[in-house]
Amino acid sequence: MNSINPLYRKIIYLVGIVVLLLPLFYLGQPATRGGNKESQGGKLEQLRKEYGLGQAELGDIDPASEAIRLATLGARGIATTLLWSKVNNDKMTEDWTSMEATLKQLAKLQPYFIAVWRYQAWNLSYNVSVELDDVKDRFFYVKEGVKYLQQGIQYNRDNPSLLADLGWFIGNKIGRADEKEFYRRLFRADDELHKPDTRPEQRDNWLVSKDWYQQAMSVVDDKKKSLGGKNPTTFFSNAAKSQINYADAIENEGTFGERARQAWSTASRMWRQYGTREMMSSFGVLIRLEDAQLWADRLQELIDELDALDPGLRDRMATEARESLTPEEKKALEATGDLSDDMYAVRSEAEEKLTITPQDIAARIAQDNPSLAKQVRRIANQIDDVNKRIRMIASNSGVANYDYWRTRCDLEQTPEALKAHELCYDANRVWKDEGEPERAREMYEEGFRDWAAALDKFPELPPDSPTGSDIMVFIEQYGDLLNQLDLSLSDEELASAFPLWDIVEANDMENRFAAELRAHLERTNRAPQDRDAESLINPGDALIDRYDEEPTPPAAEESAEEATDEGAADEPAAEEPAAGEPSANEPTAE
Repeated sequence: MNSINPLYRKIIYLVGIVVLLLPLFYLGQPATRGGNKESQGGKLEQLRKEYGLGQAELGDIDPASEAIRLATLGARGIATTLLWSKVNNDKMTEDWTSMEATLKQLAKLQPYFIAVWRYQAWNLSYNVSVELDDVKDRFFYVKEGVKYLQQGIQYNRDNPSLLADLGWFIGNKIGRADEKEFYRRLFRADDELHKPDTRPEQRDNWLVSKDWYQQAMSVVDDKKKSLGGKNPTTFFSNAAKSQINYADAIENEGTFGERARQAWSTASRMWRQYGTREMMSSFGVLIRLEDAQLWADRLQELIDELDALDPGLRDRMATEARESLTPEEKKALEATGDLSDDMYAVRSEAEEKLTITPQDIAARIAQDNPSLAKQVRRIANQIDDVNKRIRMIASNSGVANYDYWRTRCDLEQTPEALKAHELCYDANRVWKDEGEPERAREMYEEGFRDWAAALDKFPELPPDSPTGSDIMVFIEQYGDLLNQLDLSLSDEELASAFPLWDIVEANDMENRFAAELRAHLERTNRAPQDRDAESLINPGDALIDRYDEEPTPPAAEESAEEATDEGAADEPAAEEPAAGEPSANEPTAE
């Protein structure tokens, strides 16, 4: 019996293998076409097609890449590690030709590893370009980084991160660099970076950047691709910000009138569309930034509804709270000037006692009138929900500085602001190029009057906003012109006619006009403004670059062994960018 047991076991194993092959064949059968029949394939093939997980759906299929990856067998991790190391070595030795060839080899081995394209495109555009002296050579490597990222998009065409990164590179690297004047001109003239039928006026880097951002938004909206770790508030604002940057850039370069107004009008429309977009907050609640006032009105309605259940209760509770204060607390509330730490703590406790919340009122009504308990709990819960939503909208609006840029777009479309931009630009040209300082002075002064008239229409824009700092550039030019004419804003006649002292007071960080400002304040019997006082708009928060979602390049060290071709691995930090370049590791605000 024992002699035939091995035979039985082999037969059983063979039968088991055949039985297991049948469901595997059913699940993994590929789709086929032939004659009049068409097979949808097995279950795995159908799921792959339904969710777009097939290799053809990810992007282009490169036979050379497939052959190289197959030929390396299990050594692909070792090969990619060596290539990443060689890229870093070529960079240190400034062997740019060898580095470019190595990058191409690396792309063949890891075409679906997102970090390869992001890191190496950053390396070319930011780290390599700054090593060169000639601006055309620098632009060549900026362009190489852009082209490398475009190649990555061919392999990963519906990846929102790569599409948004390309928008960032074209917009901010070309439009924000110290060499932006040359870069923008070279970008417009480069046929390789534009489609053949692109109109000349559409070759602006900010408009091309906007197009890529819109493509990134499209794959999220239409193809339901995941944002990954990107913050929706910043991701969806990028296209509108590129349009804002375009409008600002063409005015800085001397384009005014109807074209400038149309650019700002488009920016305003896009910014409001962004504000009405539903976005997921960090608490998992859908919000719209434009709904801040709507929810504030809803909150007031609920508070009024709660107060109507017991009219006068809020005032009675406030009176009771004031009567419950201790003498020390009353003294702390009445104190002025600097407070000691102990006095400040006492004052905080007193203010907390005097704060009557809707929840306090609801609890009191429920205690005094139990029959209303269910109703007041419902109202109190609704107030909590609305307050939470208001806080989320306010937080995300702050990340994008939504209110500021909405108002700025409206300001820039006014006839006064459009004329002021043109007058100040022409004044500098008339002074520097045509040598007519007196005429330039008159143009500056007319432009400042227009600026004052435009700002008067938007009192919500404080003097220390970025608008004020932009206007301060013209004021500094005007100051230099006055010096050439042996004049100064200290002169009473000039000072009394100058309408932008609040801008100078808030933005003269280098104290160029300290003496003139002091004389003006003495004449008007005003005390100097405390620059450390809290502003309605944080100037730093309003800068466009702060909230553009900068691509975070991955580190070479993590590249090879842990990389999988099918997805994006964690993306480590980039090398330190050169001085004057944007940081690779700017945090994303949540």
